[in-house]
Amino acid sequence: MNPVLAVPSFAGRLARGLVCLLLAGSVGLATAAKDTPLGSEIVPANYPTSSTEDIVRAIALTSLIGGHSSKIWPWADPLTREFLTPFTLLSRQFGMKSMVQMGTTFLGSPAPPAGYVPSFADPATRARFIDDVRMVAALNPDYFVLTTEVNLMHRFNPAEFEHFRTLYTEAYHAIKALSPTTQVGVSHLYSLWFANYHIDNVDVPALLAPSDFIAFTTYPEWLVREGHFANIAAIPPDWYGASRLAYPNGKLVFSEVGWASAVRGTPQLQQEYIENLPRLFSTTQPEIVTWAVLHDASFYSRILLTPEALAFLISIGVDVDALFGHFNAMGLLDGVGNPKSAWWAAAQIDFTKP
Repeated sequence: MNPVLAVPSFAGRLARGLVCLLLAGSVGLATAAKDTPLGSEIVPANYPTSSTEDIVRAIALTSLIGGHSSKIWPWADPLTREFLTPFTLLSRQFGMKSMVQMGTTFLGSPAPPAGYVPSFADPATRARFIDDVRMVAALNPDYFVLTTEVNLMHRFNPAEFEHFRTLYTEAYHAIKALSPTTQVGVSHLYSLWFANYHIDNVDVPALLAPSDFIAFTTYPEWLVREGHFANIAAIPPDWYGASRLAYPNGKLVFSEVGWASAVRGTPQLQQEYIENLPRLFSTTQPEIVTWAVLHDASFYSRILLTPEALAFLISIGVDVDALFGHFNAMGLLDGVGNPKSAWWAAAQIDFTKP
């Protein structure tokens, strides 16, 4: 789920207040997060009009199900940029590792901040990217995904992918100079990676170096809907295990994992997928598994798309309304904070017992 759409943001209104609360010592006591590979992307209740309490509660809830939290920063959104400082501080406050992910593209094309040429060949755009990754590196996140689902750019915009390759290498070294312990990489849409690697004999992750991990995003509902497997229980561990076969000694990360509870899913199916995660990843052994969003949202809709983007999605056979409704229902809790059955399954998950 590439979140680079121009969606409303709560971050600008609340970031400074969160920092003040942290500095004042009024945001709870540090806690020990649950020791499991599971974590979640921080989308709080009542988004995008979340209160400070909603945000703190979202991070606290994430610490109850896992050991890390994630925040995806659509690069064109200056407000989410402001939220990254309190996000990393709050994650540490609650005993979790933090992962910052940059959404630098949309449908394979660069999506930089306003006023910048949408090309990774442009000197000013490249300089802005390096400045921004240095800003994030100064926060010392544990993981830093320099762009989400980069293989979409490789597929749909190969010229820009080539420009990004050199920019990525420069950014990697800039980050390590400021924060040597931050692990750096990019994410790949898993289904496209699988086709590239196992069918086309193209290893896209190998084209971006150096890297500390290889990250994947996965929304596998289509495997059942299109009849590739009869049900979730029939999806074999080998589906994700193909990544371990490809990279037997690599550090693997699943940075977006999701199954919706509506439109193309049900609450029961979402719960079942959560319960099957230890089995599904038993041969892969990823370092972390990040659930796509903590709370349901309502901001994804076709009105957020440019006419060109809408036409492109329709041209490749995408049911835009169903797709966005599916993503809006991906949370472990509903939009106001009520837990779904998937939340309770996540709270009890045990990756040592596949």
